[in-house]
Amino acid sequence: MPKDVKPHQLVKQAPMNEMDLTYEASTLETVSGTNGWTGLISDNGLYPIAVYRTYFDLAGWSKQDLTTFVQGVDIQKSHMPIMTVQDSLTLVQEIDILSTRRITDAEITAWREYPGFLPSTVDIMQVTYGETVEYAENASISGTFVRVSAGTFGTGDPTAMDKLHWTRIYPCVNQLADTGLVIYPTNCVVKAITAQEKDLVWMERLRRSYVLQDQADV
Repeated sequence: MPKDVKPHQLVKQAPMNEMDLTYEASTLETVSGTNGWTGLISDNGLYPIAVYRTYFDLAGWSKQDLTTFVQGVDIQKSHMPIMTVQDSLTLVQEIDILSTRRITDAEITAWREYPGFLPSTVDIMQVTYGETVEYAENASISGTFVRVSAGTFGTGDPTAMDKLHWTRIYPCVNQLADTGLVIYPTNCVVKAITAQEKDLVWMERLRRSYVLQDQADV
């Protein structure tokens, strides 16, 4: 049995983003973000994607040879996203991922290859928790959305790594015209416990974590 079990609460906040899209001859040219957000374009060149990355620092625990067990995750959104140009975006996906390694731009822009699902190069064992929401254009109120689906994924596996990465991803389907998307501030609250496992169990967990880890991020 694990020893020295202690409860913890971890909190991170993501800022507002005002993403702007510009087109030239119906071709998506630029995607810009604010407040630390990054604008990307899908690998097929068609869809804008807003991305925000941060992480929970677990180094203090891992240096004590402690394992982190995530018990619960609460993604708290202040508002739904809105369009800056009415009737310009038909569909917006909202993806929040807690992972044991950094998710790369290439893994985010691979259209329809969601991290944690085949054929993505992000292994499901690297996804501690994931949450998806899909918004469709609101036919009744211009410039707004209605939520049409939601789901969760991930394994919740314990980790011995130094970081727990939080990635926010917003792929958009648009009307091939200059527009924008406002994403409001969001909180991530994680309930976790730390514990000291038996040496062989902890060493195997650490070994497996680094086998799965992207070596460029170590």
